Amino acid sequence: MSSEPVVVREVDHFVGSGVLRKQILFGVTTTVHAGEIVIMTGPSGSGKTTLLTLIGALRSVQAGSLRVFGQELCAVSRRTLAKVRRGIGYIFQAHNLLDSLTAVENVEMGLYLEPGVSRRRRRERALRMLESVDLAQRAWHFPSQLAAGQRQRVAVARALVREPKLILADEPTAALDKESGREVVELMRRLAKQQGCTVVLVTHDNRILDVADRMIHMEDGRLSSFTSAALADSSRFLDLVTQNNRQGALVRQVQEMPEQQFSQLLESTTADFQQFLRAFDLRNHAAFEALLDQVLEAFTLKAGRLVGADRATLFLVDAKRGELWSKVAQGDAGSVEIRLPLGRGIAGEVVRTGKVRNVPDAYADPLFHRQVDEATGYRTRTVLCAPVCGRAGSVIGAVQLLNKHGGPFDRKDEERLAAFAGALAPVLETWCRMREEVDSTGPPEARP
Repeated sequence: MSSEPVVVREVDHFVGSGVLRKQILFGVTTTVHAGEIVIMTGPSGSGKTTLLTLIGALRSVQAGSLRVFGQELCAVSRRTLAKVRRGIGYIFQAHNLLDSLTAVENVEMGLYLEPGVSRRRRRERALRMLESVDLAQRAWHFPSQLAAGQRQRVAVARALVREPKLILADEPTAALDKESGREVVELMRRLAKQQGCTVVLVTHDNRILDVADRMIHMEDGRLSSFTSAALADSSRFLDLVTQNNRQGALVRQVQEMPEQQFSQLLESTTADFQQFLRAFDLRNHAAFEALLDQVLEAFTLKAGRLVGADRATLFLVDAKRGELWSKVAQGDAGSVEIRLPLGRGIAGEVVRTGKVRNVPDAYADPLFHRQVDEATGYRTRTVLCAPVCGRAGSVIGAVQLLNKHGGPFDRKDEERLAAFAGALAPVLETWCRMREEVDSTGPPEARP
């Protein structure tokens, strides 16, 4: 048996016959390694679902070679396809639960084709699986009594109850809201890792791309590299930036955005930059660095406006110099530069502890650094500061808001700023990585 769960070599696929015959897949070649979570992206109609159903032995392979755990699926009998299907768990956009069965009975359905499992054993395993997806208390509810996210979690439990070595998921979050979709995909990732199985997931959902160990992209029936996928999925953000590359234009456009539109932009940009961090050598992208400057400024100032703060500052950690310095700092005449010893002041404390700080009276707080006020003539009353953490968990910066209009910052403000800081992290981490590369090798024009 092959050590690789899925090996695809030069697979073509056609639908229709005669003059209506149409080619859907063109020489598709890829390998999915054991234990990987692979996300497949691409526009509608590109062939993603067709490839997934071929891997899942749900249809016959017409040309080329496709092996699942060593079993060739090209030109094999229906019996062979059925045997392969028994070792695969399927999760689809529609949960496909039976309305007449309870949650636990639906999960038990995943075990009916497993020989030698008694009714009592099926029930025990199904209940255990529902407990693992946090639905033990809903085991006896019917699908109509469950929320959409809960129904999809039952579907996940049904797919995993047999402990398959391969999970195939086709748009599992498409019908779910942001929170429910995230819960389902995190659940899939956790359980897959616990059971040591491989996952191939098709999605259009940029919110879940970070769960992948690897991404592949399909366009017009052909697979392309992860780099191509990152480029394709980042097109919306890049289009916005390149259309607004004059100094200050992006800042003005973002400032004028309604809150919902800004949230959508921030969400998609977060997913895009998580891909950039993995996909590209950014040292040679001097123009892109200039655009990143505008993105950081625009997003930081917009966050301050959304919370109703008078001023907003983005601090970066400069570990080499032992300083915090302001990447974005709002002043009466535009941006001002602030440099503080690392560990000093409220922002320094936030960087040290990695926790949000809400200061209702700045001058009564011993950590407040008055020298900035003295140098600028500004009078700080209230402060709200949140850490920005990189993928490795280390704090790479802090977002600080001053003087909320109409009173002190509240708990809702803290939550909104913390969420913003988390969303900003991939952009800031990309910028920091680029600066590190420039510092170590010199500017692009100085390099061979």
